[in-house]
Amino acid sequence: MQGYDDMVLLRDIEVESHCEHHMAPFLGKAYVAYVPAEKVVGISKLARVVEIFSKRLQTQETLTQLIAQAIEDNLLPAGTAVLIDAEHQCMTTRGVHHRHVSTITTRFTGVFKSDPTLQDRFLKLARG
Repeated sequence: MQGYDDMVLLRDIEVESHCEHHMAPFLGKAYVAYVPAEKVVGISKLARVVEIFSKRLQTQETLTQLIAQAIEDNLLPAGTAVLIDAEHQCMTTRGVHHRHVSTITTRFTGVFKSDPTLQDRFLKLARG
């Protein structure tokens, strides 16, 4: 590695998945960051991780965790942060019929979990 030791963040990665509870789509955006320790990766690979795991029938909570774990396992970073903000079609097309309700899930590991300042910085940058 060439000495880069600060946050790498991708914002607004499109998420299209299906909830295992209702088999209805949930659509939104993912925000993925890591702090390199030994390896850096091409940024398109981070978006690809989101894309690959989004193809499964799952909960949003599981998707968030799977993305973080894949980055942890493959890059061995100092820390990983994942935020997904999505609207679930089961909320709009059946049951309560509430539109524009979003669900936010997060997963923090390493320095993002132990350093509240870094976690806050991620959240501020992710939200623009």
